[in-house]
Formats: sequence, C-alpha cells, structure tokens
Amino acid sequence: MLRITRVLIVFVLVASVGACARDGSSPTSSASRRALSGGPTWQSMNSGTSELLWSVWSAKDEVIAVGTSGTADHLRSASWGTKPSGTDGSLCDVWMNTDGSALAVGVGGVILRYNGSSWSAMNSHTSNDLFDVFGFQDGRAFAVGAGGTVLALNGSTWSAVDVGPAVNYFGVWGASPDSIYAVGVGGTIVRSGGGDWTFMDSPTSNNISSVFGFTSRNVYAVGDGGTIAHYDGSSWVTMTSGTSANLYDVHGLTPSNIWTAGANGTILHYNGSAWSASSSGTAFDLYGVFTRRADSVYAVGDAGTILHYTP
Repeated sequence: MLRITRVLIVFVLVASVGACARDGSSPTSSASRRALSGGPTWQSMNSGTSELLWSVWSAKDEVIAVGTSGTADHLRSASWGTKPSGTDGSLCDVWMNTDGSALAVGVGGVILRYNGSSWSAMNSHTSNDLFDVFGFQDGRAFAVGAGGTVLALNGSTWSAVDVGPAVNYFGVWGASPDSIYAVGVGGTIVRSGGGDWTFMDSPTSNNISSVFGFTSRNVYAVGDGGTIAHYDGSSWVTMTSGTSANLYDVHGLTPSNIWTAGANGTILHYNGSAWSASSSGTAFDLYGVFTRRADSVYAVGDAGTILHYTP
C-alpha cells in the first residue's frame, strides 16, 4: 500500500506545451539576451545549433546535449554535431549509461533511447510532459513530469508509478533503484523506499528543479530564488547559496566538487564547505550542467550555448 506521510496538493499548469521551463516562466526572448563575453575558466564551444539546450550528460567517449525542436547535439572527437532524434518537440532531459547508451525525455510524453549510434522512440504510455530522467547500469530507469507523472523502466517497458497527488515533478535521482528522490513544484520532495513513496519535510516552498546525490544520506537539490538544500539522511536543510537567481540543475563528481547552473549565466561551485560563484562569461540562462572530470565540466542553455570548464 502507498504510504503518504505528508500530503501536499498543489496544481500548477506548465507554462508552455513546447517548453521545459521549470520555474513557471517561458524562456527569455532572443532579443533580450546578451551574447557571450568570455570568461577566465569557462569557454564557449561551437554547438552548431541555435536551439535552446535543456540538459547535458556524458559517458564513455561522448557528450550529449538535448533541447528544443528535438535537438540532440553530440560531442565526439572535439566537435559538436546534431543527430536526428525523430521528434520535433522539446527534449527536456538526457541521461547516459556507462556503456554509451542514453535515454531522453520530453514534452508530450516522448521518450527516446540511444544505442550509441542512433535514436529510437519508446512507448511511455503517457502524453504528459516529461521533465527529467535518471537510470542505472542494470538498465532500470525513472522519469518524472507533469501532473504527478512518475514512470519506471524495467527491461524495455515503461510503467506508471503512483506516488500520490498530481503535482509537477521536475527532477529525479536515485542512490539505487529502491531509493529514488523526486522533486518539484512548491518545494515538493518525495522518496521511495521498500516500494512505498513518502513525502519528505521540505525546507522550502520554492519550486525545486533538480536533485542529485552520492548516497541516500548525501543528496542535494536546487531551485528557484537561489535555493540549495542538502539531505544528510535525517533531514533537509537549506544552504547559503549567495544568489537569488533561479537554479535549474545540479551535478557533482565528489562531495567536494559539485556544480549548479541557473538563470542569467549563474554558475556556483561547492568545495565541500561552501558555495561560491564561478564566472561563466555569459548572461544566457543555463539549464543543464554535468561534471565529467575534475578538469572537465559542461553547462548548456539558451541559444545553443555550451560552456566548457577547463581550469
């Protein structure tokens, strides 16, 4: 039986069917954006596209960024190039397995699988927008989205998971297939354990856009208004971020090397004791960040922006 320890009923409409916006707003118009100006550590790359890029991930010898108009941008041999995805809707998130395969999710319930050379469609059994996906080496995965949508992949079949009220979930991460965290609108945080899902006490009422961790006792979440929260296995507490900008994604290599990216080119780094700003050299909104190595971090965002950190 489903156990709900705290029921939070919040209904929010997605701002646009064609967008993956997680703060209730649409992307900034191109006329109001400022171009890259360069930075001391973050360097712009030629993405080969002007589409908005929502997410980036890397595994094996490849980096993939996805975005509007079904864009799937691949980096191999130091050069970015798009591959046909088979969809023209927004792809909101991408996750890669260690073998180089990948999953991407998007508006209208789109789920795509990448086999290392080409993309193909999967049946999600939903038309709800999907905002985030996370998987495991054994092939199992979870996707979350609008209207309380949570999907689980076992083998080649996606099936719906009932977690309770129909809130919008924007981010998902798991320490294992049996320990999954999903975050969303109004500070919502839910966790699975032993087959049950429970609502956790959240330290914020701001929308939470992304969640990432290292173990079930060391989890980070970021969201609107510069929100950063940490879970130590006992409770969630907010951290001092030093910014009021909306934060859209978080990813790290180790507990002392974590990055988050957000609105107006905001990039923050956590060294294990404090968060500090990193000059991105851009005013474009940044929606995705991925830490590949200590000396190689990618951030993506508006107008085909791809930044690479090489200290």
